[in-house]
Parts: sequence; C-alpha cells; structure tokens
Amino acid sequence: MIRNISLFALLTLITLSVYGQADPSFRRNQFSALLINPAQAGANAADEVSIVAGKSLIGFTGAPQTVSALGNFRLFKNMGLGTSCYNDQLGPISTNRASLDFAYHLKVNKDWRIAMGLRGTIANITVDLPSLSTTVINDPHMQGVLNSGTRFDAGWGLLAYSKHFYVGLAQPRIFNTKFTNATLTQVTEGKSFGAYIGGDVAMSKDWSLRPIGMVRYIKGLPTIVDLSATATYQRMFDIGVNYQLSSSIGLIAGHEINKKLYVGYNYNYPLAQLNRVSSQS
Repeated sequence: MIRNISLFALLTLITLSVYGQADPSFRRNQFSALLINPAQAGANAADEVSIVAGKSLIGFTGAPQTVSALGNFRLFKNMGLGTSCYNDQLGPISTNRASLDFAYHLKVNKDWRIAMGLRGTIANITVDLPSLSTTVINDPHMQGVLNSGTRFDAGWGLLAYSKHFYVGLAQPRIFNTKFTNATLTQVTEGKSFGAYIGGDVAMSKDWSLRPIGMVRYIKGLPTIVDLSATATYQRMFDIGVNYQLSSSIGLIAGHEINKKLYVGYNYNYPLAQLNRVSSQS
C-alpha cells in the first residue's frame, strides 16, 4: 500500500548545464534522490510516490523544463523496487526516460544499513534542429532531426544510511548516447556521476534540521556542487535555503498536509550575470 504521496515544484531562473538535463538535478534531494541513485529504492521509511517538476529561465523561448514521476517501494525486509520516468525539454532537445531499479539492503548493525542498487533504463532523445533560428536560410546542416532511437542503458548505486544520516554514490547511466545523420558527425550525450551526503538532526522537541550536500560530475563539463539546509517544525512545515556553487541561491518551503500527502516549492535566484536581464525579485 502506498503510504506517502509527494508533490514538489521547482522554479528556477538559472541556466542548467547539458548534464543537468541528461539527469535532472533537482535540489530537493529528499524526493528526487531515486533519479540519481538506484540504491535509494526501498530505503525510505514508507512507500512513496512523488511528482517533481522544474522550470528554468522563465520567459525565455526554449526554457529548460522537466517533469518526473517516481515510485519507491519496499518489497520485502531487505529488498526495494524503484520506478521513475521523466520528460525533459531543453530548447530543441527532448528527452524521455523510464527506469526500473532494484536494491538489496544489508543490515550492518542495529543502526546502519548498506544498500546496493542496479538500474535498467529505456530512453529516447531527439534534437529538433529545424526549430532553431539560424542566420543562413535553409541551412542544410540544420534540416534534419537527430534521433537516438530507442536506447537501453544501465546504472548502479551504493548507499549507507541510518535513521539520521546517509551517504550515497552512484552512476545513473553507464553508456553514452550517440546520434548520427547524413550531415552531422556524431553527437554524444555523456554519462554522469553523483555523490551526496545528508542527515536529519533533532534540534529541539519541535524543530529538526536536514542538511544535504551533493556533487555532480560529467567529463568535459564543470563540476556542480549543491548545498541545502531545511528546518522542519513539528514534522509538518519546512523552510530552508539552497545554494549552487557560483550559480544560484534559493528558498525552500513545504507542508505535510497529512501522513500521506506532502507539497513543496523551491525558488532559485541566479548569482551569475543572468540576473541583469531577468526581472525576478
């Protein structure tokens, strides 16, 4: 039986890198960690279904946007099953992926467990070149639509966790995705790695703090570091901040409506030069 449903919206006005669209890097790791690490399957205290949506560069044509749906279930005492699917739009690039995760959880002692997860993925990526405006009329290099076709991929992940702390390491995709047509040489979408650490620390009878740190890496692109801290009041109301190194700062808010439904929102403000042409407050 599903015991928890989470809805979370991410509104940001920063530029996302290509890898961020290849594997959505939602800052609300509490509800999106399964996208990065298959070992998260079955690690939650309750079965959970989450919908996470994000949009960047509000008001810009072709602005990045992503919608994801995730299911995280504990099958047996030591096994977990995860499902995820998402649609991602980044200008002319459209990505659709669906994944199935399986994880085994090994009890180390009375406080700690180690989980090992495997992932199978099916995906399709298209690049609609004719939708772009160019300075050359009827440019022959921009007439075709790149399509990866149906691609299969795999991933792995490790997770060590207790009631109050966790640390994870994962490679959500092992293989590269390549496109080829008559006029363009191969275009490759690279694979990524992710590592994160976090906790849930009681500050008082009513307040607790959930700090999270995450590092994402892909060859040839800048390493991205995300930090966040969320304070929770009586396990019902969340307020927090997040920071992406040299890129943005944001606010987090959330409310547990009841034991089965949580709604949250995250707004990010750019620290780079983009804020000079945006009207955000």
